[in-house]
Amino acid sequence: MLVRAGAYFAAILLFCLNYWINRYFGKPDLDQIVYHLQFGAQGLAATDSLIVRRFVRWSVLVPFTLLALVLLAEHWATVRRYRFMLRVRPMLPSAVLLCAVVFTLQQLSVVDYLASSLGPDYFARHYVEPSTVSIQGSRPKNLILIYVESLETGYADADVFGDNLIAPMTGLGASSFGAYEQVPGTSWTIAAIVATQCAVPLKRITVFDENKQGELVPSFLPNATCLSDILAAHGYRNVFLGGASSSFAGKGRFLSAHRYHEVKGKEDWQAQGVPQERMNGWGLFDDELFRRALTRLDQLHAASQPFNLTLLTVDTHEPAGHLSRSCTQKGYAGFEGVVRCGAGEVAAFVREVRARGYLKDTNIVILGDHLARRNPLSDTLERVPQRTLFNAFIGEEAPARNREQLVHFDLLPTILEFSGLQVSGGRLGLGYSGFNRHGSLPEPGRLAEMRASVLNPSDTYRSLWVAATPVAVPALSYRADAAHPVR
Repeated sequence: MLVRAGAYFAAILLFCLNYWINRYFGKPDLDQIVYHLQFGAQGLAATDSLIVRRFVRWSVLVPFTLLALVLLAEHWATVRRYRFMLRVRPMLPSAVLLCAVVFTLQQLSVVDYLASSLGPDYFARHYVEPSTVSIQGSRPKNLILIYVESLETGYADADVFGDNLIAPMTGLGASSFGAYEQVPGTSWTIAAIVATQCAVPLKRITVFDENKQGELVPSFLPNATCLSDILAAHGYRNVFLGGASSSFAGKGRFLSAHRYHEVKGKEDWQAQGVPQERMNGWGLFDDELFRRALTRLDQLHAASQPFNLTLLTVDTHEPAGHLSRSCTQKGYAGFEGVVRCGAGEVAAFVREVRARGYLKDTNIVILGDHLARRNPLSDTLERVPQRTLFNAFIGEEAPARNREQLVHFDLLPTILEFSGLQVSGGRLGLGYSGFNRHGSLPEPGRLAEMRASVLNPSDTYRSLWVAATPVAVPALSYRADAAHPVR
């Protein structure tokens, strides 16, 4: 009896977990799930309490309830001696469990993943080791880099939504790329940050090997050269302010490993005594984050040292978003209200930066981190002809765009050139700069090839993680004036 109950429970649990994942996160890939499992309870505890409660509901309460109902129904049918039940009863638990396993493998695209393990090493063929990055003119621009949670350009499609939900942001007069596409290895927040700042995907390099993982996770891509590394070498001060916990998904480890001098998140705001009404399940509401960012911006600008101020919002996080008190007071409601109010808050921050005269020496880059997962507007978003990510480059002037399509990896050289640094050949990592004229541009079939092969196994990619066997990257050569130290 115990074995039968165990088989039924395992099957029910698999079905319930698949429902929970797909209902609240869409359809994540296997790399994303395994990556987050590496951080275990610490990562789960740092998330929105609503997600945690629903996880407990679907992984504990519902499975035990359904198990009791299944066992009761089986017992009743057996007592009534239904012929069909008597014939199938011996094999029923195994059959149900097999169906659950097959369904789970299909949901996680495990067959496709195993097939990719036999595919070509895309990363080694296309990865360009960091090379010369020089300064154009006497001094590069300061950088404000804003990651907006799950922000798609589709929210601006009035034909689909009946109105432009993010009109304040699309009305900023920014230079934007028409097709900022998502590819594998970039579809969740920390992966998007890594991809845009290091021009490489985020993927697991080991599975359930606790000893090896313990060596790898504390050293987050130690052999990769990322945006903040390059800026720090040019004398920039790197500051990160996020609403959510810095410990979630290894975000703080990545930022600290790549020369962010200050990293602040949920725990820091709580330690500073931020009132509970200015916090949500994930952390600091966006309006409060931008208020504090302006204060820190004033300090950084007054210091007369180049700086990179990176911000990460949380209000538009699935499954239902977070509506702040200030948004409610403005009359916004529901998830559509979260999107509308959030767009207004980002735009208000940009207008304030402009009003203070900071755009004379400071550029702003606004990026949606990844495509939206399941939220109350998902069914409407599915009707958008082409789902792409929001992007905006704001400054007194922007270099000429050389194309309209970008992927996450392109942002590293693109942001550097937007900031007044010059990338030799326009290429870093897997990325091609979207600004200025360069000798090479992405090939027409690049997007399809990436989607098919970018997560294939690669010793070159692995060498970026394993500190004991560093990748053969020549020392970075920076041409800078005396005000910008050389590494």
